[in-house]
Amino acid sequence: MTHINTGIRKILENPLIYNLFHNITGGNAFRKHYFSTYFDLPKGAKVLDIGCGSGVMLENIKQHINYYGIDFEKSYIDFCKEKYGDRGNFIHETVGASLREEWFDYFDAVNAHGLLHHLSDADGATLIETAQKYLKPGGYLVTFDTTYHDNQSSISKWFVSKDRGQNVKHTEEYLELASNYFQKIDSKLFTNYSKLPYSAFAMKMTK
Repeated sequence: MTHINTGIRKILENPLIYNLFHNITGGNAFRKHYFSTYFDLPKGAKVLDIGCGSGVMLENIKQHINYYGIDFEKSYIDFCKEKYGDRGNFIHETVGASLREEWFDYFDAVNAHGLLHHLSDADGATLIETAQKYLKPGGYLVTFDTTYHDNQSSISKWFVSKDRGQNVKHTEEYLELASNYFQKIDSKLFTNYSKLPYSAFAMKMTK
């Protein structure tokens, strides 16, 4: 994982501090819009949340959705189990470490919020390929990542360069990676999702 977890960045791995940081910067407020836009799903739909973190997705989706959250940080999984109980299925696992054949063609949607820019190109490809296998035909994967883009301001570039993730890509590079596994890709650039001058890029990839 191309990820900095030393110094002040290490503090953000505490679930409570992570949530507080995103409340202060406006990130959690934006996520309400994000989840209602991409995951307004019918009753009984099954969703896999890769890199579920502190379980923010559960705060912003309907109760009737069957939720599965996985994360490689055990502290996050323990936090989610204690907070949400049987509201979701929480699994301590690194995506792609082993393929779950029982999940092939199983999920209606997969969420991978803020992951690709923390991963090497090879691991990012594994994430997208694994999600593709787990999706039902017609299902979709949504990614959302810090990004560089054309006509980006100098201050935005500076903030992006300080991200914990060390594999932040240009929007076109994210699209190139996704196109290896999905033919239908809808994308959107966000330049004002946070109180900080960050830029992020969302891709919705449909199987």
